[in-house]
Amino acid sequence: SFQFRPLLVRMSKRLRDEEAQSLRNKLFPSKNQQQANKKVGTIGNYAEVERIPDYTKDNVRKITQFLIDELEGRSTFSESKISELSWKSFAKLCEAAGCDQIKAKTLWSQTDKDNSGTLDREEFFQFCARRDIYPTVAKMAVVCKERMIALKKRKMAADELFDFLDKNNDNMLSWEEFKVLCKGAGCSPQQAISGWSVADEDDSGSLDRDEFRKFATSNTCWPVMAKLHSQVQHMKLVNVKPMSNTIFEELQKQYPDMESLDELTFDQFAALCKVAGATSTVKANELFKSSDEDQSGTISRKEFAYFCARRDVYPVIKKIHAHIKAKKKKSEEEEKAGE
Repeated sequence: SFQFRPLLVRMSKRLRDEEAQSLRNKLFPSKNQQQANKKVGTIGNYAEVERIPDYTKDNVRKITQFLIDELEGRSTFSESKISELSWKSFAKLCEAAGCDQIKAKTLWSQTDKDNSGTLDREEFFQFCARRDIYPTVAKMAVVCKERMIALKKRKMAADELFDFLDKNNDNMLSWEEFKVLCKGAGCSPQQAISGWSVADEDDSGSLDRDEFRKFATSNTCWPVMAKLHSQVQHMKLVNVKPMSNTIFEELQKQYPDMESLDELTFDQFAALCKVAGATSTVKANELFKSSDEDQSGTISRKEFAYFCARRDVYPVIKKIHAHIKAKKKKSEEEEKAGE
């Protein structure tokens, strides 16, 4: 039997390789297979993703939690963490990867080690950490992240439009205020009425922020809303840019080594928040993340100008700008007196 052992080892390895290849074919369907099966599902089309995070334990952990949150429908802005994945959500993931129901159940039985009917974080981590699985789940995470960022930008734009239209600051939009939006969009009176009836879900006669956000960010309305938002931003930036540039440059002076980047780091931004009264690091971090629209880790002049133009920020920015101007004027007067 000894002389047959090398042959048996080779045969065993070949069978494992064939099984792995079969699984890869299921998890990495070709573009033609994807189109034929139409099983991209709710995860999105990840076939075009070229770069994925490196295979490290830390990245696997991040992708594991991110996909659990995404599949279980956690709110984008929620701080809570979901720790379990249901069969229904796991099946969605497998469907998006091109697996049929039988293969999905096989993968589930392999992963649900304690037969609890759900996957805890560690079980799903072990699944995502499989070398034959990781490239697919990493691609899915990239697509989901991009979609999440795009949705976040839509919601922020909708909120800016809402604030612009809400002239009496009651945090509600009346029919008269909504008509201004419709006029800017070039809607006919009948289209405006139809839009209102769709947006006012509870028939209260006014729109709260959530109703308007849902209406404005819908795929049907968004192209028009994006154009209107761009126009509103342009109007706001004309007024705020001189102030935002002055404060931006003042913050850069506090960190001379960073001036050449023409970007604000979190430390520089946090210094502004402290002056403005937001002394909590957590609050400063929330504001920083919401202002960093391209998720680059720094804030550009343009992003900072948009931040300064926010309705809840603008009054404080005006005071800080006035303080900087007064300080400069006093310094110039002292210099002249010294001469």
